[in-house]
Amino acid sequence: MIMTNQPPALSIVIPAYNEEAHIGATLETLFQSLEQSEIPTWEVIVSNDASDDRTVEIAETFPVRIVESGKRNIGGTRNVGAKHATGDYVLFVDADTLVPVETLNSLWKEMEKETVGGGARIEWSEPVSWKGKAPLMFWNTISPLFRAPAGSFLFARREIFEAIGGFNESLFAGEELDLAYRLKKHGPLRILKDPIKTSPRKLQQFSKREILSLYRRVLFSPRKMLGDRDQLD
Repeated sequence: MIMTNQPPALSIVIPAYNEEAHIGATLETLFQSLEQSEIPTWEVIVSNDASDDRTVEIAETFPVRIVESGKRNIGGTRNVGAKHATGDYVLFVDADTLVPVETLNSLWKEMEKETVGGGARIEWSEPVSWKGKAPLMFWNTISPLFRAPAGSFLFARREIFEAIGGFNESLFAGEELDLAYRLKKHGPLRILKDPIKTSPRKLQQFSKREILSLYRRVLFSPRKMLGDRDQLD
């Protein structure tokens, strides 16, 4: 990274709640990719959402700024991190997500074009069965068509992100799609062809029946479900 007195080109915000199992690999991969990328300057902010494990201890071994959220809401925790961001763009990366250098270089090209925002294609970071591959294939098909970024990797011009009020903190899921809808009013969003790798832990944690039940409840009662953390298991 080239050190200057100017604000960084990119601020990376990582929301984290009890992520001791993943955040070390996420940060190690991220810094390796940043050092090899074309992005000239950056800052990394970990927004800690009241973790009671070793998340902060592990994060402190990397050159990051740690800010405290405690909102128990991922949109709110991202917003807390973004308030400390000073870059022209802000990139939100989940604490269980690995970002390759190729993806960062693709992001830099969009930043040079002053693209409003966007996301990236997704791959699983661990082997999964065909049942786990199918929904990801579906998402990677519709995401570019509808310019719908996933929350695991979402970027936006900071001035526009701030102008539209950031993430909607009344939502406990789907907040990234709500943000994308509002960003689109200010210009096109891009879904990068180069992918990121994210953990399939939710597929591993819950059964197929539980996941389908959740989707069904969200489909028939979206406002009630997405606005109530207790409904989202």
